[in-house]
Amino acid sequence: MTRATYIKAGVFLALIVAAIVIQLSVGLPTKDELQSLLDGLGPVAIPAFIGLYIVASLLPVGPSGLLTIVGGALLGFFVALASVLVAAIIGAVVAFLISRSLGRAAVQGVSNERVRALDARVSEFEFGAVLLARLVPLIPFTTANYAFGLTSVRLPAYALATAIGIVPGTAVYVAVGAYGAEPSSPPFLLAIGALVLLTVIGIVRSRRQSGAS
Repeated sequence: MTRATYIKAGVFLALIVAAIVIQLSVGLPTKDELQSLLDGLGPVAIPAFIGLYIVASLLPVGPSGLLTIVGGALLGFFVALASVLVAAIIGAVVAFLISRSLGRAAVQGVSNERVRALDARVSEFEFGAVLLARLVPLIPFTTANYAFGLTSVRLPAYALATAIGIVPGTAVYVAVGAYGAEPSSPPFLLAIGALVLLTVIGIVRSRRQSGAS
């Protein structure tokens, strides 16, 4: 690998470590704090929530799931769903581009055959690989964003598969927040059932992959 590649990889790792330190030091606003903030912003409350979500989706220890639930509780199902989808897609693309520009060259320089084989397989099924990872997430949303940036997956396929694949899971988490105050309501029970189903599918898929490897 060239010197520039090492420098880019070093910058990428430094950014990840710095983001983790900042996240652990500062933390995220509580539901009440976020509610107070949004109430004080009036007509720009929704754009502010989208901006906050984009920033949160770039954090390595991504709190996206929790923030999605909180968004449902504060904004209601439909507004929160639209806001989260927009923010999540933008955040996913930004993280992908950061990872691609700073870390991809280092991965290409790795001589490990398993790494190369995995990269080739992801490249072959790029849209399907991203779509499946989004529909049945086995790794955190933010981690997947950076991880796909290190692969040879093309941006258009990644963005489209992400936009489609995150809809079911996002709807479930938003519904948990939106209808959580009424735990016996049909929408909440349906959301919990869907969440359990996604979890079970993810566990089964993980075990099959472990057995295949």
